[in-house]
Amino acid sequence: MSMELFADLIIKNANIWTLNDENPKVEAIAIYSDTILKVTSTEEVENLIGPSTKVLDVENKTVLPGFIDAHTHIAWNGMNKVHLDLSQTKSLNETLDLVKSEIKKKKPGEWIIGRSWDQSNWLEQRYLTAADLDPISPENPVILRHVSGHFEVVNSLGFTRLGLSKDRKGVDVDEEGRIIGTLRDIDLSDKEEIRPTSEDFIKGLGYGMDECLSLGITSVHDNITFENLLAYNFLAKKNDLKIRVYGIVYEDMIDEITKLGIDRTFGDKWFRIGACKLMTDGAISSRTAYLFDDYVDMEGEKGFALYDDQRLDEMVLKVHNAGLQIAAHAIGDKAISRLISAIERNLDAIECRNSLHRIEHAELLLEEDAIRSKEYGLVMSMQPNFVWRWGMIDVNGMYEQRLGREKTMINNPFRWVLDNNMLLIFGSDGMPLGPIYGIKGAIFHPNEDQRLSLEEAIKCYTYYPAVVSGEEKIKGMIKEGMLADIVILNRNLDEIELEGFHDVEVLYTIVGGKISYKRD
Repeated sequence: MSMELFADLIIKNANIWTLNDENPKVEAIAIYSDTILKVTSTEEVENLIGPSTKVLDVENKTVLPGFIDAHTHIAWNGMNKVHLDLSQTKSLNETLDLVKSEIKKKKPGEWIIGRSWDQSNWLEQRYLTAADLDPISPENPVILRHVSGHFEVVNSLGFTRLGLSKDRKGVDVDEEGRIIGTLRDIDLSDKEEIRPTSEDFIKGLGYGMDECLSLGITSVHDNITFENLLAYNFLAKKNDLKIRVYGIVYEDMIDEITKLGIDRTFGDKWFRIGACKLMTDGAISSRTAYLFDDYVDMEGEKGFALYDDQRLDEMVLKVHNAGLQIAAHAIGDKAISRLISAIERNLDAIECRNSLHRIEHAELLLEEDAIRSKEYGLVMSMQPNFVWRWGMIDVNGMYEQRLGREKTMINNPFRWVLDNNMLLIFGSDGMPLGPIYGIKGAIFHPNEDQRLSLEEAIKCYTYYPAVVSGEEKIKGMIKEGMLADIVILNRNLDEIELEGFHDVEVLYTIVGGKISYKRD
């Protein structure tokens, strides 16, 4: 006597974009355990409804594969709830008021640590300085990290406590040699008194994963430090991983990773390590992205390289030979060009194409360098949310301030990358998290010639990242036998004009067949 198999969860009466070319649109999904059991019609799926089956009638709303954010810092995003959150401030004075309030909660001598301020959101449109902070914090060291993660501002007491020299590269000083308070691309990871604790990292990951679920993100390619790795391990042992993680470790971890024999084959469907992060330059916001030409708002400033040629060659070879993907941060046009040259000097083109090495950001990708990178199969891991946040024109956007109109219009050339059959994946870098927010930067790019269709942009947040992590057989589309990682939206994407995408929100996020988020 055969037993009937009933689904654990049914989604029906839906507008389902499977992203599977063989079966692109369906009405219903049946899920058993963590796997998609059936992709079919609403009529046929009724046969799989049993006494304990949960049924979601979504009333013709769009259902997509779960979003994959291909460049995140989940623990650090969550740190906004551990430390002083400055991400929503609209002026310098509002930011200073929050710092004052935090000082009242602290004893003299205790650090004030704030995160994610962004002067481009402020009326004043300028950086914080030590001169702003010193009058309100005479007895407390203060460090406030910019949203880009590429510079901090400290007060004078904080500068002294960190033991920094004003002669150090990245320490900004005025014409008389006095510190301004801004620290550009300085590694402060050895400063124990401002390092988060292991408990902070665990809390940060928890907050960050919850935020991901609220935004429809079911998987991430996460940049992972040693502390993050320990926190992930702690949560994994408790079965508290809420999203799937493809780990990008930092270069200071590669020797230990190699000794352990960890390569892209290591891990399971919840946690894997597959890539190594290299930092070749900084950010446009801090004028540390490495350019061929001067920043238009600071004559003589071109940014700078974080590796010399010898170091860059060494690290490219080291990561490749370790069996990991190169995930090289390169934003400025000169940084991107130097990186591609290092790959050409050191790697075989065929081997490189099989490895799917990545350029993270690739914002000022020149056409001639795109052609070179295509020969080596380099993946462009880009952030359309940067375009929507800083790249729109005629709104005093940060890109236009730093780069001018001409370079802003050729920045982030999404259309060109796809049209030349290069792999394009989208991530957020946490600025902010949210694929729906990021998709706007792709479909409303200020340069109409670089815009993507809505479906193309969605694939850059779903199927293509799964290909790059080597997981396209288990996620990235809605197909029988694949993981039941799914997002349900509040609108039918086939029934709205493109401008209507501004009203799209996440209703449900499903990870492994379980409803992990439901909008109130």
